[in-house]
Amino acid sequence: MSLLRRKQRDDQPQPLALPVCTPIAETQPRQHVWVAGKVIRMTARPTSGQPALAISISDDTGTVTAVWTGRREIGGVTLGRKIAIDGVPVMHGDHLEFTNPGYTLLPK
Repeated sequence: MSLLRRKQRDDQPQPLALPVCTPIAETQPRQHVWVAGKVIRMTARPTSGQPALAISISDDTGTVTAVWTGRREIGGVTLGRKIAIDGVPVMHGDHLEFTNPGYTLLPK
């Protein structure tokens, strides 16, 4: 048994550990969830006079919208990029919408 251990370097990327993501079709309003999918639409739209970035995320089961207020863009978020978001969606018209969700960019 060796007492010497290799010190882990801070500059090495850590493995990505995401909670289990819920399929979009099974997502319920007003419940905290993680969903993952591909960015299929991006729109910069004003909301109450403030800038806002809206993206549509799609998986094999459905589509949700995520809106970040006060932002016109988010570095790394582009069409076709895989992303996981977490938050509490609400019904907005006939679809679910997350407001200012947490997000993780997934490997291409």
